[in-house]
Amino acid sequence: MTTIELYPDDVHNQRTIRQGHPSDWVNREGGDYDLVVLGGGPGGLTAATTAAGGGHRVAMTEQRLTGGTCVNFGCTPSKALIRCARAVHDASRGAEFGFRLDAPPQTDFGSVMDRVRRMRSLSSSGDAVEVAEHAGAEVYLGHTRFTAPNAVEVEGRLLRFRKAVIATGSDPVVPPIEGLRTGEYLTNETVFSLTELPARLVVIGSGPLGCELAQAFRRLGSEVDLISHPRTLLPHDEPEVGELIRRRFEQEGIRLHLGFMAVRAGAGRLLALGPGGTRELPYDALLLGTGRKANVEHLDLDAAGVHVARDGVEVDEYLCTSNPNIYAAGDASFPQKFTHAANATARLCIANALDGAHRPARELVIPHCTYTDPEVAEVGLTPRRARNEGVAIDAYRLDLAKVERAFIDGEEEGFGVIYTRSGSGEIAGATLVAAHAGEMISELTLAITNQMPLEALANTVHCYPTQAEVFQRIALQHAEPQRVAVAH
Repeated sequence: MTTIELYPDDVHNQRTIRQGHPSDWVNREGGDYDLVVLGGGPGGLTAATTAAGGGHRVAMTEQRLTGGTCVNFGCTPSKALIRCARAVHDASRGAEFGFRLDAPPQTDFGSVMDRVRRMRSLSSSGDAVEVAEHAGAEVYLGHTRFTAPNAVEVEGRLLRFRKAVIATGSDPVVPPIEGLRTGEYLTNETVFSLTELPARLVVIGSGPLGCELAQAFRRLGSEVDLISHPRTLLPHDEPEVGELIRRRFEQEGIRLHLGFMAVRAGAGRLLALGPGGTRELPYDALLLGTGRKANVEHLDLDAAGVHVARDGVEVDEYLCTSNPNIYAAGDASFPQKFTHAANATARLCIANALDGAHRPARELVIPHCTYTDPEVAEVGLTPRRARNEGVAIDAYRLDLAKVERAFIDGEEEGFGVIYTRSGSGEIAGATLVAAHAGEMISELTLAITNQMPLEALANTVHCYPTQAEVFQRIALQHAEPQRVAVAH
């Protein structure tokens, strides 16, 4: 069986391992199942427990830690680190709120990371092996591979299935940089093992991971350089978003190298090529935030007749693979690689595979949020996506500085935009940049899912004073001549 190690070997990591991959676990002998789920991350756990709750005999397999990337190497530890960094930053803003410290706040990085590991161990308790078993899924730990169109093998145990779901998640992409050797760089899977704050951190990548951790480490005291081949931060969001975050990062002292490509690394120095020539950046730690790839290479998918595309398992609009009895959920097949997307697609797989729901994935309305400060959230049709799909939309916008709670809290940097389908007023999408955008975007997700008109949002009573009022105030503009046409 696979041996799981987390560094440092402290009480928190020992607890995480006991919960997610007990060293004394003994797999069952195998057998016949209504459903076999490959992967014990958010998508796999959701698929397995949903099916078991419906009365099906279910097996779930996991090679590493249940809870997957999100709990162990992604969402949970990164947000714990970001919260510590925000606390340090807030303490440095005392003059704005009428208090002074005798000295600038000093970061105890060892204590910060101890808390990160403790939060991870608490979170992983909800995704533990015993939790899945208690919910009715039979858990098998170890490497899983297909041996036939209706069978997998786990550590010598044969599991035959009527239906299966591939939910094996994704791995970090390591770019082809000359001199870059394993063990000499950090990814999301190793950065949370740090016990000492790197004095100089170089981050490659301007997506969510790169931006979140660049800001967090800068606030904790590192000198940070961020390199991005795209000329903007968060290049998949609306351009105004990236520009606002750029200004904030520069104010906080993050050195940005936009339009640069890392070409050589080693001996604590990175060479980057970009506009006007090359830059050599010294570092004590190098963090890669260069995207993710589906983790499906070692499943022997050919034996199951499952086709693989460039971005992962190939599925149709119902999330069914080329084998009609095998479905795929989450990062293994879905372009939106978020935990909540994995959960949603897993539930859809079960509905389609076991209940005959025949529901297409396009019905899912999936928001996303990047947890910088301010946070960036988007959902539905934004101008970029609307142009690609040839859909006409209208935009209604308001700056957070015009919302009382935002400027009272000293969090007025940001804005909200609601997009509606031209001619109908139906809410189609939203962009929100705000200190708590991730907490606020769900109201718009609900509206889009239920095809609500802007008038419904305008007529919804909101607590005063709250930052969420931004949505109602934007909606009230629907009756005003302030609508901005968006090209398509």
